[in-house]
Amino acid sequence: MPRNALLVAAGLPVAFSAIALAEPAGQPADTDAVRAVVAEMLADADSRSSLLQGGGSAGHDGAFFLASPDGNFTLKVSGQIQFRYIANFRNESDGVDAIDPADDVDSFDHGFTTGRTALRFEGSVYDPSLIYGLQAKFNSDGGDFVLEDAFVGKVFDSGLIVLAGQYREPILWEDVVSVRNALAVDYSVVNAVFRQDRSQGIWIHKQLDDYRYWAGVNQGIRGENTSFVNSPADIGATTRWEYKFSGDWSQFDQFTSAPGSQMASKLGGGVHYEIGKHTAAGDTDNSVFAYTADYMVEGDGWSAYVAGVGLYTDLDTGGSFHDMGFLAQGSLYLNDDWEGFARYDIVMPDGDRAGDDDFSTFTVGVNRYLHGQAAKFTVDLQYFLDATTDNDLVSSIAGGSIGERIGLLATPDDGQVAIRAQFQLLF
Repeated sequence: MPRNALLVAAGLPVAFSAIALAEPAGQPADTDAVRAVVAEMLADADSRSSLLQGGGSAGHDGAFFLASPDGNFTLKVSGQIQFRYIANFRNESDGVDAIDPADDVDSFDHGFTTGRTALRFEGSVYDPSLIYGLQAKFNSDGGDFVLEDAFVGKVFDSGLIVLAGQYREPILWEDVVSVRNALAVDYSVVNAVFRQDRSQGIWIHKQLDDYRYWAGVNQGIRGENTSFVNSPADIGATTRWEYKFSGDWSQFDQFTSAPGSQMASKLGGGVHYEIGKHTAAGDTDNSVFAYTADYMVEGDGWSAYVAGVGLYTDLDTGGSFHDMGFLAQGSLYLNDDWEGFARYDIVMPDGDRAGDDDFSTFTVGVNRYLHGQAAKFTVDLQYFLDATTDNDLVSSIAGGSIGERIGLLATPDDGQVAIRAQFQLLF
């Protein structure tokens, strides 16, 4: 049966019901009215199917897509579901539960959670060079649908891309790479502490054979979903530069390297500076300077990544802090489907902070790739060597939404352990 006939057949019961309700009680439906409704439905079905009949395209190439015949109007729809189990073990030698002081000593917390569930829409309008992107996530606690990315852009013939809107700032590479392409279940503690996250602003980006760069002005680190009145900073400026020694740029979009991959390596670095911070009490003149450097190399079934980050904060009330972090990780395929990995990271607060002890984390685990990153099972174990209460930077995230997502809870004792298992599905 033709597609249009199927659409009409499916809609006829509704049409007849609507006509019958419109007729006075006891009178039959007017056959001319029925014909008119059927004709209208046929015309609507023709208009809805004209995209494909006219040479448009639809399908799935890593994301579901629609495209007009001329390719000017495109839409890609994709998403991710990450379902994980976390078990946390810690010592409570002081006899007080770290999560709820009213409870008895409880050194074991566990349960299921949706780590990250998100939807993404992207494509072009009127011209392939006029692009857009929109992404939102469902919070694991409460289920709120929260905006992440919202931008429009222009791709010029020279390869230069200009973006305006809300987007992830290109500073820490671990934060730039989507969590769907992370090596472990989630990002490192270093990234959780120093992450730049998203901000609102204008960026330019250009990629050449051997190097690429990003540069832009914005509303400051973690300035997503804020108005200009409540932004973290009066003004911020960000830039990142990378040099590629070998391989393809696309290889650096994930931290794994499947068997058979060619050798690829790059060196990158970024800086960010912002001044002014809006608060409920009024404006301040705090300034923040962040910097990072990283090296990434991938081979035939193995990968390695090292990065350092620093954050210098100058307070208008006097004094300053220079905090630092370091990360090193690597992976090795055991066969075509199984991959082992290990990671070490350390958060080093400024010596002038009250809680200035270093905080180190070891992570080991395995990935089982069912269909690449699109269907992946991950199990890892994190060993947190130090007490969260002795590090001002880590204590600010431990036990909160970020800490719970990565399995890090608040405790005054050393030797916390978190076991995580996650299934990831991309569509």
